[in-house]
Amino acid sequence: MYPARRSYIGALILITLGILFLLENFGLANVGDLIGTFWPVILIIIGLSVLLRRHHAPPMVNMPAGQPYPPAGGAQTLDTSMLNNSSVFGDIDMKIVVPGFRGGIVSCVFGDVNLDLSEVQLADGEHLLKLDGVFGGLHVLLPKDLALFVTARAVFGDVKVLGNSKGGIGQELSYTSPNYADAPKKLRVYANQVFGDVRIW
Repeated sequence: MYPARRSYIGALILITLGILFLLENFGLANVGDLIGTFWPVILIIIGLSVLLRRHHAPPMVNMPAGQPYPPAGGAQTLDTSMLNNSSVFGDIDMKIVVPGFRGGIVSCVFGDVNLDLSEVQLADGEHLLKLDGVFGGLHVLLPKDLALFVTARAVFGDVKVLGNSKGGIGQELSYTSPNYADAPKKLRVYANQVFGDVRIW
């Protein structure tokens, strides 16, 4: 999602909520009744916006066929050793290029998480990377020679982990590198998505 569109949607939602609460203060509307009546419509509108955003996304480049990921110029490049990122409305697009990476936490409510770790170097020891999403998708590119333990879950969506895939409702996939137990540097990844796909490769 482009920053301009992300800020536009967020601002529109805030303005709408502000108007509703203002109408309630003047006794012209009951916000509780309005939300109680129209919340399914709100969810449908948000879902349509996510679908349209994906339909009009720019072409993906430099990634395996069939794997969604933002173009190289679209991701924010960071050199932080530990992630602590969250977003309510909008995508999280990051490429991490740092020696001594220690994992972290990334969460997104409405939007995709696109995380490129292909060039990271882990710090010594075992590190945890926790990814959570509600509406959208989790897409993670990992280094090929990294010692990994991966558990990925999707309530409503497909799960693809390093060449293995499952589709349907309530799916889970796990992967453990052959050398994981004895590796001096290793990464434990937990990815959980409610509505959308999880793709780790």
